[in-house]
Amino acid sequence: MSETNPPIEESAWYIVYTKPRAEKKLSELLKKYHLENYLPIRKERKKWTDRFKWIHVPILPSYIFVKIVFWQDKNKVLQLPGSHHFVFHKGKPATVSQNDLDLLEEGLQKYSDSLKVSPESVLEKGKMVRIIGGSFAGKTMEILKVKNKTLVVLRFPGIETVFSYEVKFDDLAWEELIT
Repeated sequence: MSETNPPIEESAWYIVYTKPRAEKKLSELLKKYHLENYLPIRKERKKWTDRFKWIHVPILPSYIFVKIVFWQDKNKVLQLPGSHHFVFHKGKPATVSQNDLDLLEEGLQKYSDSLKVSPESVLEKGKMVRIIGGSFAGKTMEILKVKNKTLVVLRFPGIETVFSYEVKFDDLAWEELIT
């Protein structure tokens, strides 16, 4: 990663990785300092022990989009509480087009009830995942193969004989991935 300033740069949408559960606070701070940002949020109904409650949840946990001139404004963003680092891709700051953000917002407006976000790139053979639903809840298993977008074939690690099970995609905990 080079720290030299490019000769001319226009503002673009960059991706900031935030500290856990700091997305909303960081978004408010960015607005306070007149830095344009976008935090895609949807309403979810959550169950507490005694009631149900509607809460606003970021659809991309720990990510927020900021529109800045990168080399000029990056330090302003990184100095704010809740900001962790910028996302890089192939040695350059990752950018998102305005059109992609518009499509994301349109999808949120029209289909927020049915929207599910899941990191499909982690569905690789050999990865270890924790099961959060179904009869194997709490167990850690290894991905053997991905049958389709809803079923993953898993096996228990450390057993020389393979016992494979088909587990629903929604029953896997991606935030608890073990590498």
